[in-house]
Amino acid sequence: MKKILFAATTAKGHINVFHLPYIKMLKDEGHEVDVVTNGDEKVPFVDNDYSISIKRSPFKFDNIKAVKQMVSIMRNKKYDIVICHTPMGGVITRIAANITKTAPVIYMAHGFHFYKSASIINTIIYKSVETFLARWTDGLITINNEDFEAAKKFKLRKGGKVFILNGIGIDIQKIANTNIDKNAKRKELKISDDAFVVLNIGELIERKNQISAIKAISKCSNKNIVLLICGRGEIESKLKKITNDLNLQDRVIFCGFRNDINEILKIADVFLFPSFQEGLPVSVMEAMAAGLPVICSNVRGNRDLIDKNGGYIVEPLDIENMSYYINKLCNDDNIRKEMGNYNKKIVEKYNISNVLVDMKEIYSQFL
Repeated sequence: MKKILFAATTAKGHINVFHLPYIKMLKDEGHEVDVVTNGDEKVPFVDNDYSISIKRSPFKFDNIKAVKQMVSIMRNKKYDIVICHTPMGGVITRIAANITKTAPVIYMAHGFHFYKSASIINTIIYKSVETFLARWTDGLITINNEDFEAAKKFKLRKGGKVFILNGIGIDIQKIANTNIDKNAKRKELKISDDAFVVLNIGELIERKNQISAIKAISKCSNKNIVLLICGRGEIESKLKKITNDLNLQDRVIFCGFRNDINEILKIADVFLFPSFQEGLPVSVMEAMAAGLPVICSNVRGNRDLIDKNGGYIVEPLDIENMSYYINKLCNDDNIRKEMGNYNKKIVEKYNISNVLVDMKEIYSQFL
C-alpha cells in the first residue's frame, strides 16, 4: 500500500469533475488516497479531505499561506507519491514537495497557459514558471500534441518522463445509451419540433467565447436555427444583453447549469464551440460521442479532436464562416450524418475505460 496525495485548486470545478475514476481506481488497488483543494466541495472515496487557502489567481497572498499549509500536510503524512493538477495546484504542490523532499511528483497539465496564440506576457510568465518547476517534477502528463511538444523541451528531475494521454476520459456508453423522447425534451426547453438546434456547452466566461456563437446565429437568415447555451458564469448578463440587442430572444436559449447534458446532446443537430483557449475539451468529445458534427475554433485541443471529416475549424472571431457552416449543415442531412458517424468512431480512444488503462500504466511507473 502506498500513501498518495491528489492536489488541485478546487474540488467542485476540478477533482470531482475529472479525477474521481482515477482516485477510485487507486483506492480499489488498496492504496491510501488523500486530497487537498480549497475545500469548496467534499471529495468522495478519499481517506482524508484537506482544505487549504489556495486561490486560482497567482497574485493572491493566500497562496503563500497555502504553501505553508501544504508543507505541514506533507510533513505529517510523508506521502509516497504526489499527483497535482491545475496551474496553482501544480505550483503550490511542487514547491511544498521540494521543501519537504517529497517525491515522486506527477503534474498533469490540462492546458498550459502559454500556447501558440497566447500573448507574449502570458508566454513569458507561465512558460518561465513551468520551466522552473519542471526540475521538481518526475512525471509530466499532457493531453494535447502542442503541450506535449512543449513539455518535451523542459528539463525534468533526473529520470523524469513526459507523457501524452487521451484526455481524462468520457463515458461513451452512457452517452450512447441515453434514450429520450426528443419531442418531449424539445417541448421542455421551449424549442419547436422543426427547429435546427445548434448547441454550445461551457462556462459562461470570456475564454469560451459564446459571443461569437450568438453573433453567428444572428447571421443565419433561417429563423428556425436556434442556439442552446448550457452553462453558467460571470458573463451571463453580458451575453443576454448581446442577445437582446440583436433581437435574438427567440433564437438563443440560455439553459443554465444542467444535469441532463446527455439528453440535450440527443436533440441537438450541431455542436458549436468557438473558444479562445482549450486543453482537450470534454464537451467536444461528448458531442462527438453523441454523433454530432462540430464547428470549433482553430485552437490547441480542438485541433486534436476535429478534422475535416468530423466538422469545420474556424478562427474564434470568424463569424462569417461560423454562420456559413451552420447554414451548410442545416441544409445537408447527409453531411451531418457522415460527420457524426465519423466522430463517433474517432472518439472511441477517449473512452474512460481506455484512458483508465493508460493512466494506470503511467502511475505504475512511479508507484
